[in-house]
Amino acid sequence: MIYGGRHILHRASMTKKNVLETDDQPLEMSIDKLRMKAESGDPDGLYAMGMAYLFGWGIDHNAEKGYELLESAVKKGDTRAMTLLVKMFMFGDYRKIDTKTAVEYSRKGAEDGISDGQLFLGIAYMDGVEVEQDYKKAAELFRQAAAQGNSEARSTLGYLYLEGLGVEKDQTKGFKLLKNAASAGNINAQFHTGFCYEHGIGVKVDLKKAAEWYGNAAEAGDEFAMERLGLLYGTGSRELPEDPEVSFKWYLEAALKGMLEAMCMVGLYYEEGYGVEKDIEESLKWLKLAEASGSETAKELLSGSAK
Repeated sequence: MIYGGRHILHRASMTKKNVLETDDQPLEMSIDKLRMKAESGDPDGLYAMGMAYLFGWGIDHNAEKGYELLESAVKKGDTRAMTLLVKMFMFGDYRKIDTKTAVEYSRKGAEDGISDGQLFLGIAYMDGVEVEQDYKKAAELFRQAAAQGNSEARSTLGYLYLEGLGVEKDQTKGFKLLKNAASAGNINAQFHTGFCYEHGIGVKVDLKKAAEWYGNAAEAGDEFAMERLGLLYGTGSRELPEDPEVSFKWYLEAALKGMLEAMCMVGLYYEEGYGVEKDIEESLKWLKLAEASGSETAKELLSGSAK
């Protein structure tokens, strides 16, 4: 089974351009012109200025002002603004809507053909959030978004093919979808591509390639990938030689991001002097931190060291 427990939306990089999307074509406009359109109540102007303030594009960053403008655009029925607010809600940055409203906004965005709206509504159907769980509907929505180049949707559709959820199980196809999304820079897909290479899911086992894809995700800040790298380099294999220092490095990075298993491993590495200079005090510090965070493994290790 593919590594679960991690549907994470990473913040995609955004291009600094003041672009107004019209029915005909995108137009680049100055901040002053966008402000005038927003002040006139034009939905396009409200949406564009909302993004400018929210992300600091060509103007001082002001999230509160940005959200106010986006909310005004929503009141005028702008589904792009609705979808963006859902995205920020899922990031945990915007709390003026609830889950039910987020699903409603996603549905309206999906009906207007907005790929993120299709993605978010698909996630709702996949997880059974405010709608009856329906993997088939989720797969169709992910497929629609993926067809527009949405790499997150392509990654999640790949997961459904790997598991046979809402589609006929096809691990080869699932892996190809994941790798395609990974190549486009999607962090979730990079992690899962590494996991597929590690475990031979839809592709032959190749630990070197697994480490490469985990490395891409880890460098982008993915703590799950950091932890897998710690394991791969700590175990070693014919394809990927054991490297205690590299293993410790990645376990430490993952531990600093709150990964409990990584905290335990950092504690053990300090205790054994594996990949790092032996330091019993540091070992106990990390094990106690892991225990305080709810790790049963750390609790057992500390109990054993006290005997």
